Amino acid sequence: MSHLGLGFLCAALLACGEGADAADERGGSPPPPAPAPAPADTARPTGIPREALAYRGNFIRIWRFYFALAESPTVGFAQVHQESRWRTDAKSAFASGMAQFTPGTAAQYAKILPQAVRDQCPKKEGCPTDPNWALNALSLYDYHLHRDLTWAATPDDRWRLALAGYNGGAHWLVRERKKANNSTRWVDIANACMRSPPACKENHDYPVVILEKWRPLYRTWLGL
Repeated sequence: MSHLGLGFLCAALLACGEGADAADERGGSPPPPAPAPAPADTARPTGIPREALAYRGNFIRIWRFYFALAESPTVGFAQVHQESRWRTDAKSAFASGMAQFTPGTAAQYAKILPQAVRDQCPKKEGCPTDPNWALNALSLYDYHLHRDLTWAATPDDRWRLALAGYNGGAHWLVRERKKANNSTRWVDIANACMRSPPACKENHDYPVVILEKWRPLYRTWLGL
């Protein structure tokens, strides 16, 4: 994942100075990590890593802290699958951890995560390799992106655009939407990609794989 232009993202899309901390919008602090043993490994579809089992209950609680019941946690589960296959030690050229945060984005979100999460990780650079921190950061980042895409044509367009922003940087969506005559459809904005061909392909494929390949597996497994 490449989180580029976060400062522009905050100014143009997220309004980080106003209501960026979903703790204020939802009230209270997110639930702590669940210490209970992992549930029995039953009915886990082939293709979902066993590692996901350890985070199932806690990630549902974290996701619902930010989104309440408005959006299904199956999106977040499928996204973590795509980012890291649930490996806390996952590393790429520019990012690390289960949610594959770059150092710059991790440092930004370390400042605005709910206090309970910041208490567990007081480092100014954040803790992207800590699973509880990573799942909170991914959920809050998704919440910000999704919140500011109310103009999208459909709920599906909205999530595809949010995921594209997570993957490639929301500032690109602003530029490419302008090129697409301010279309409200993901496909038009994706087809107006202004990046290198490999980057355009990656950013196009990212929401497609998450929503069309991995999300159905997690819908089956979670029953949500």
